[in-house]
Amino acid sequence: PMGSTAGSSEVTTEYTTTLVRLAWLHVLRNDPQSRTVLDSAQKLRSQHDVPADVAAMLEQAWGEYWRRAGDLRRSLEHKHRALNLYERLGDQRSVLATFNNLSLIYGQLKEFDRSIDYARRVVDASVRVSVEPEILTSVQLNLGATYFWQARYDDTIKQYQAALDGSRAAGLAVNVWRSHYNLAEAYFTRFRDAADPEDERRGDAHAQTLLAAPATEATPALIEATRGLK
Repeated sequence: PMGSTAGSSEVTTEYTTTLVRLAWLHVLRNDPQSRTVLDSAQKLRSQHDVPADVAAMLEQAWGEYWRRAGDLRRSLEHKHRALNLYERLGDQRSVLATFNNLSLIYGQLKEFDRSIDYARRVVDASVRVSVEPEILTSVQLNLGATYFWQARYDDTIKQYQAALDGSRAAGLAVNVWRSHYNLAEAYFTRFRDAADPEDERRGDAHAQTLLAAPATEATPALIEATRGLK
């Protein structure tokens, strides 16, 4: 019966969606079960019609899985598939989030022009439309890191400071502490190059702010890394 078929399709979609969301949680926690859950969701997608938004979420999850596994090229394949689906859906928020992901991965591959291009798309969009602070500040951190790898320290510091200001305003604690760390690193690096004592002072200030962070907000790894900056 027609109703039975429709009901079965809805159940499959719900089940696939649940699997994809579960896979995301496992990936973000670096849980070894993530691959098993991703494979299960992929099998369902290959056997049934899955809505485009669910397929895009699955591609995003695969992209993050392979990024964390160190296979950046494979990660890019999935991220670009996700981007194509989001663009077709007209899901602007997810398009911008995926630009952010692509900027990060291309930066990790040292393909700086592409990394900057995708980051600038988000920054430029923020001039025209409202962009979620978490997406914007994350892309500013990625863009700053790309400039840092290119030894463009003035541009680096400008992006990190923008990320810090935006993160503070939005109450994004994780990005606030990341910004302090990155700014300390950038100022100390520029100090070693140019020996401007003001850079050392500013680096010290950001490092001390981070070292004084509540234990519930800054991770032990970040604190330890900060102690080793200078």
